[in-house]
Amino acid sequence: MPCGPFLRWAGSKRRVLPTLAALAPAQFETYIEPFAGSACLFFALRPAKAILGDINAHLMSAYRIVRRSPRQIAEALHRLPRSQITYQALRATDANSLEPFQRAVRFIYLNRMCFNGVYRTNRDGKFNVPMGTRTGRMPTPDQFAASADLLRGKTLLTADFEETLETARRNDFAYLDPPYSPARPRKGEYGYGTFGDADLARLVKALKSADRRGAKILLSYSANDYLTAALGTWHRRDVQARRHVAASAAARLVETDMLIANYAINTVELMLA
Repeated sequence: MPCGPFLRWAGSKRRVLPTLAALAPAQFETYIEPFAGSACLFFALRPAKAILGDINAHLMSAYRIVRRSPRQIAEALHRLPRSQITYQALRATDANSLEPFQRAVRFIYLNRMCFNGVYRTNRDGKFNVPMGTRTGRMPTPDQFAASADLLRGKTLLTADFEETLETARRNDFAYLDPPYSPARPRKGEYGYGTFGDADLARLVKALKSADRRGAKILLSYSANDYLTAALGTWHRRDVQARRHVAASAAARLVETDMLIANYAINTVELMLA
């Protein structure tokens, strides 16, 4: 059966998937995503070969457990009540004290039940997002099984984006969607010490290196003069995107995102995210 992401993720490109899928090269060897998150483009493209990477160890462990034990994960999650009491108890549990299977159950439950799919930790690495008022439905056993089928045989890396992108070779396709530069200082979103403005120079260096190796690359980011100048010979298209992380209506503004590729993307009609 067709499957989409089994995780929610703040900043996910789910709403602009038709545009991203249309921008992807018609043919490529291996699909590579160094900022996996919910990996919505991976699930949309369903590549035969893929490398998914993310610096979030709990996220990547959850992918590995779902790949190995999808039915058991589904059964464990569907046994848990959808309640504030259960949510608070799981959130208060130290993830590092759990076995990998139970850690994955906790991670997916909190992800599906939390506010807007936000992943945020305090400086001690503890997940601190409140339960949402409109929470995500738990995927069905068949959906988990379909996800496991697609993940089977794929490489899953717990790694910084540079390490994952280093695997890109000629005729591979790398899609990168780093956490965007925020209008205000980040307070643990995506975890402390994750990608920020200070990493843009590293990103450019890694992108140019993969470009020289012959990989095809597509980058999503908020409109950014530094990246535009640094990748000046690449192709840029802009798309209007609605932000859905903040709670207030005023914070859910339509802003400009850019899509930059080292191959032609000018013939594709872009859609509102």
